Amino acid sequence: MNIALFLPRLLLAGFVIFSFGCTNYSTTASVQAPPTLISITNNGNSNFTLKVRAQNPEFIFQGYRLYSGATETLAQNPPDLNAGDACLLAQATIVQPIEYTFEIDPSTNANTAGVSCRIFSTLTPGTYIAMRTLGLSVNLQNSSSSFKVSIPSNALIVP
Repeated sequence: MNIALFLPRLLLAGFVIFSFGCTNYSTTASVQAPPTLISITNNGNSNFTLKVRAQNPEFIFQGYRLYSGATETLAQNPPDLNAGDACLLAQATIVQPIEYTFEIDPSTNANTAGVSCRIFSTLTPGTYIAMRTLGLSVNLQNSSSSFKVSIPSNALIVP
């Protein structure tokens, strides 16, 4: 059988089965892997370079959120998980193990060459930073969506 003719039929059959007879689906949110912070360098003028190693092959992967706090615990477990500064990498649907370079800078300058993403944030030397992975969470019952965050990364002290 010609694969070009078989594939549309297979997709249609799968859609019909899923739409009308599939009751075995999960309502449990997917767990995203947290990134590992490798190093942070002060570039002067409130500009920092952050090296991060991450692996997020999930389809729902969206990017990362940076948190800062006076202590390691506050950076890793902020009172509001929406309060951090996000770096959305939606153009990369599937991300394999990679080392990212982020720029953390309050200005709206363009990314420096070789930088994966710019996080618009102001950091204070001596504070702690941590990151969490952002995944897309869709609620089919009320047609809403939001970000689901991972467990926290390790923490680093801002130089």
